[in-house]
Amino acid sequence: MGFSSLFVGATGVVAHGNRMQVVANNLANVSTMGFRRADALFCDAMSRQLASGGGQYESGASYSSQIGMGVAMSAVRNIFTQSGLELTSTSTDLAISGNGFFGVRDPGSEGAAGATHYTRAGAFRFDLDAYLVDPHGFRLQGYVVDRQTGEVSNQVSDVQLPYEDVIIDGQPARVVRSQPRATSSVAMVTNLDAMSGDKHSSETNPFFAMLAAYDGSRADGNPFGDNQPAYSSNLTVYDSEGNERKLSVHFDPVDTSTLSNAVPGYIYWEYLVALPTSADGSDAFNTSSAGLAGMGVLVFTDQGELVEQSAYSLDPGARADGKVLSNWAPASFSADGKPEFSFTYGSNGAAIGEMVTISYDFGLTSRTSSWKPGGATAADVGRNANNLPGMDDARRDARITTSYDQSSFTLFQIQDGHTWGYLLNTSVDKDGFLSGYFSNGQSEQFYQVANYRFTSEWGLRRAGNNHFVSTDASGEAIVGKAGQGGRGFFEQNSLETSNVDMAQEFADMIITQRGYQANTKVITTTDSLLNTLISIKR
Repeated sequence: MGFSSLFVGATGVVAHGNRMQVVANNLANVSTMGFRRADALFCDAMSRQLASGGGQYESGASYSSQIGMGVAMSAVRNIFTQSGLELTSTSTDLAISGNGFFGVRDPGSEGAAGATHYTRAGAFRFDLDAYLVDPHGFRLQGYVVDRQTGEVSNQVSDVQLPYEDVIIDGQPARVVRSQPRATSSVAMVTNLDAMSGDKHSSETNPFFAMLAAYDGSRADGNPFGDNQPAYSSNLTVYDSEGNERKLSVHFDPVDTSTLSNAVPGYIYWEYLVALPTSADGSDAFNTSSAGLAGMGVLVFTDQGELVEQSAYSLDPGARADGKVLSNWAPASFSADGKPEFSFTYGSNGAAIGEMVTISYDFGLTSRTSSWKPGGATAADVGRNANNLPGMDDARRDARITTSYDQSSFTLFQIQDGHTWGYLLNTSVDKDGFLSGYFSNGQSEQFYQVANYRFTSEWGLRRAGNNHFVSTDASGEAIVGKAGQGGRGFFEQNSLETSNVDMAQEFADMIITQRGYQANTKVITTTDSLLNTLISIKR
């Protein structure tokens, strides 16, 4: 009788002891966010050939007689199955729904091999330097998004908010700001009361009667004095420094009885765009032309629908002579077919910045960005409605200015400028775009979080802290973006739970316990046999 069974039993005890450690580690991490459970895999040890050799079957085939030498743990395999997601109240808590890993870099190992680790645990926070880090200080990796163009870079880097160190109320502060943007377009939808009376009239130039009445040199800053137009609408715009500026649009109906070639039943309204006379930064300051920015005519059907518009802008070299009609020519168009007006902001006559150009949209745009034939200047229009340069190939918007038989009011107005804004909060969408939301109502994308995959996830090595590192067996990390190449998507306000199944682990623990006990029994039984053999000699 051989006593190698002692060794065989010992291998069983060692193997099942190691398996119990794997089970224990799984159970210990049942509440660890993003933890991946492991399985212990066994294999039999090399067998020993019996001295008697082998034999032959009746068929003539030979066989050998072997005795097994026990068991060994061949591998501990990490299981990367998806687990459940737990909702949180923190916007920087992230989970991956599907395949992939977050990439996190150790800031203390600049350029070192293996400095980037990989994890499914997405409990991230912004640190003092505005890096998005995990609880161990490793920095999340992502693609930079250009704040101006929205273009996503091709290289990954540490995710960090673009902060500035500034002084606020005499105290140093670290903030993320949205840059100001000068207003370049205005859209306004109003209803102009079809029953309004003409407040300003002119026998020779009825379409521009408001211009004749306008006086920007008045000391009270009210260019129309006591005789206000039929309706005025004010709005706030912004200069390039983010300062608020005011614009006013004045409307007044045109007495059609003074017109020639007017379409019967049609309603004509003149409009004039102006900034406060004290805010004119051109040489028109303190003149009767101070504040003038643009003017034109709106034409409505007898049903109150806007069907035509003309617009005139003032010659920049003749701003001080804005009351002269020949200095007003048909306005240029923006790229999207809207008339544009140009002027210069100022304070007490001193210019602030360069001349600005703002497009104005009442609901009509020109598909060709051009005017139909008409008078070369406002002076060529006179009383003849046919001399007004209407929009070529005009397109009506869904929201458009009207002239119905009801009180005048502004239904809608919007402009595209804004002042400085301070970061209020952030979010990450399913594609991984990290966006910031600012106090000025703006939002910007900063980064797109990277999603890493591997040729063989089974080859990853645990590095502690819920991290894995790549090995020769896993292959190098393949970085990409959510939803591409089989990668999963991101979930905000969520953390992935451990994929440990307690019921399965308890079942494995019982089996492991029974295996361990059985192998210890092999050892004690073999020891008893050995003692019996020794007692024969006695």
